[in-house]
Amino acid sequence: MLSDWCLKLRLVSLVLIGFIWTLEARAAEPEPVELRTLTGQTIKGNLESISDKDLVISGNGPVKVDQVVDLVFSANQPQSGDKFSDVELTDGSLLHCSQFILKGNKVELKLVQGVEIKDLPLAAISYILSEAQEPKNRDEWQKLLSKRGKGDLLAIKAADGVVNPLEGTLGEGDTQGETIEFETSTGKKARPRLDRIHGMAFLRQPGGEAAPTLCKAHDLSRDVLVVAQVAMKDNGYTLTTVAGAKADFPLKSFTRWDFSKGKLTYLSDLEPKLSESSNVNFVEHYRRDKNLDGEPIRLPQKNPDGVTSLQLFTKGLSVHAYTELVYDIGGEYKEFKAILGVDPKVPGDSHVKLTIEGDGKELFAAEISRKDEPKPITLDIKNVKQLRLVVASAGLLDLGNHVSLADAKVSK
Repeated sequence: MLSDWCLKLRLVSLVLIGFIWTLEARAAEPEPVELRTLTGQTIKGNLESISDKDLVISGNGPVKVDQVVDLVFSANQPQSGDKFSDVELTDGSLLHCSQFILKGNKVELKLVQGVEIKDLPLAAISYILSEAQEPKNRDEWQKLLSKRGKGDLLAIKAADGVVNPLEGTLGEGDTQGETIEFETSTGKKARPRLDRIHGMAFLRQPGGEAAPTLCKAHDLSRDVLVVAQVAMKDNGYTLTTVAGAKADFPLKSFTRWDFSKGKLTYLSDLEPKLSESSNVNFVEHYRRDKNLDGEPIRLPQKNPDGVTSLQLFTKGLSVHAYTELVYDIGGEYKEFKAILGVDPKVPGDSHVKLTIEGDGKELFAAEISRKDEPKPITLDIKNVKQLRLVVASAGLLDLGNHVSLADAKVSK
């Protein structure tokens, strides 16, 4: 009997050990990624290590961080939370939180996906908005922020759903985590309950010199963290934001790390000096990251077998004749790249002349029509302060003449 019991115990122990080994193997399972560089190279493999200086992908040597555009975690897909509060940090990080606790001058956050941030100074918080999963609440909040004066902002939502904003000065929370100090602009003091506050915005003065930004990390819950430091461990990552928020994320937490700040800029993210006109009494306004019908930019492409399909682009410009776009780029970039073509989903004969100038000097000029295959271009824009793009009709009338500049960007 005793020997049977020992045998069973041994079998159970072996099963438990095997289970633990399986969990450890899964925890340490490498993440497949795609890394894009400034030179346009795409490196695929498993992420092996990362520091503030370089990244290593399996089967490849280290890649310097200053040459990385982004790192995509190709197997991970973003998810939506049912209900959350938005917490924006002073560094621009935007966090979707299932829990916000304020005690004294310290904050504890729990992100929708369960990651916790503890011992965060209240001074690192820019604003808090409850029920931020509702687009209407986010839109109304941004309007309130744009209109506020030179003080903090406290918003209380009444029973009828009306949001009542008050300007004044927000203080610290109590030790129980139930209320916060508030003094109105007229000097009236109160301690509103935190669970009844719709939103709080703090007027923050610029502090000392901030840590440099390494990247922007996008996670499964669509949080965006402005990262100063990242450390890779066997079972995940430790991220520290520029504002000082520190958290441990397990593997499979992220969709993308964006390293492009200051290295690569899409023209669709810049505000140009704009001139649009038409000789057919109808001005078709240019679009950013969409075609002229408001859909994704598409250009035809042929595979090695000669079969034509449509390639989608998430970034780019769609421009109708006659349009001038002038971008002030300050002489900071070396190269301009784009793929020129006519979106087959947008009607029109589409025969235009595109001219690109740098500080008044012509860098590129070509006619582009619907029958032409998409054409990638690369231009030297070293020391160029002002980049000017002109789209004009190649014929007499502007009607139906347009061009797409897919993936249009400048890089250092």
